Amino acid sequence: MPKFKIALLCGGPSLERAVSLNSARTVLDHLPDDKIEILPVYFNYKKQAYLISRAQLYSNTPSDFDFKLKQTAKPLSDDQLAKFLKKTDLVFPAMHGQFGEDGEIQKFLEKNRLPFVGSPSAACEIAFDKYLANEFIKKHGFYAWPSIVLLKNNCHQNEIAVFFKKHKIKRAIIKPAAGGSSLGVYSAWSAAEAFKHAQEIFSKNIDKRVVIEPFCLGREFTVIILENQKQRPVASLPTEIELPYKRRQIFDYRKKYLATNQVFYHCPPRFSDRTISKIQLQAEALFKLFGLKDFARFDGWLLPGGRIWFSDFNPVSGMEQNSFLFMQSSRLGLSHRDLLRFIIKNAC
Repeated sequence: MPKFKIALLCGGPSLERAVSLNSARTVLDHLPDDKIEILPVYFNYKKQAYLISRAQLYSNTPSDFDFKLKQTAKPLSDDQLAKFLKKTDLVFPAMHGQFGEDGEIQKFLEKNRLPFVGSPSAACEIAFDKYLANEFIKKHGFYAWPSIVLLKNNCHQNEIAVFFKKHKIKRAIIKPAAGGSSLGVYSAWSAAEAFKHAQEIFSKNIDKRVVIEPFCLGREFTVIILENQKQRPVASLPTEIELPYKRRQIFDYRKKYLATNQVFYHCPPRFSDRTISKIQLQAEALFKLFGLKDFARFDGWLLPGGRIWFSDFNPVSGMEQNSFLFMQSSRLGLSHRDLLRFIIKNAC
């Protein structure tokens, strides 16, 4: 019997390239056997595709092998990439942030009629954009926190000051509209400080649009949604994120991916059964509303009055060894291998 071939896409141009490599390594650690072959394809920061070896995937960071890709890997043009992927049975995008979750790589796969794991481009395009997603869920009757979007060439401190005054904001969150859920995210106590952080995001070319919203004083959580065999979304037990938010702290990239004693995870969360059920039902409804497929991760807040706000939608959940995806699936009795095979089988 020929092996079932899966093309594993990783890397990409976003700041989350290193996270993408960790996700791809987890897939490579747990999915292959004598019937499944994994073929890694790496995208550098210019979105140039390279066919790399499995050994190269285990290089420490992208910078460890970016500079020698031309000598150690095979570059692929768009046409060559499409031809290569057509020789595989399934494409598994394991890229986070821009290009991987915003619908761009999905459009390429759809254009070339290549079957892939995950959500279609149209769903990714709306769900991944922080401002568009917030407006979308508000339009469909879900609770949403107020926010504004600023453009790189049209960012005015006065507009931010009006927003602060209108919503009586004492502390705000500033983040890229189309970035990840933790990179390039800042906290500010004034309109002037918010303007400064917005300019930082623009100057570093993280994004051309910036979202500003009030800082939540509720309890933070994240929840994984999986499609079952009947293609119905099922939310797992959410994880509550316990973090002291004083002294400008937020659940940022370092706290999410590096070991620290400043963050504690509770799964199941320390919420009432009714609240947990409410989070799960709303997450499933939103998954379906966006038109997402296979799996996703939603981040949100339980507000003091009991309302639930979903603040970030991740069409491609992080797949590091200790990620929320595997933390929550373990509560269902699924190992890393079990979960990945479940996702692949349903995608097929």
